[in-house]
Amino acid sequence: MKFLFFLAIIIFGYLALKRYVSGLFSRSSQGGASNRPPITDELVKDPVCGVYVPKKEAIVYGRGGKLYYFCCEKCLKEFKKKHSAK
Repeated sequence: MKFLFFLAIIIFGYLALKRYVSGLFSRSSQGGASNRPPITDELVKDPVCGVYVPKKEAIVYGRGGKLYYFCCEKCLKEFKKKHSAK
């Protein structure tokens, strides 16, 4: 009876270790990005500093029927100052 109990523990231990090790290798083959959400947001370029910002996080300003996207208020103010002189 002790032998069967010992054998069962060995088998379950082996299966648990095998599952753990295969999980490690499958994550590393994907670059470790298995738990990261996919990147789906479009990036837009700030016309002042040239930084790319996710469109949904950008500050939007419309002028002359065209939309401009900015990374921060500072860039928006600089853009307005530069283009108001014209």
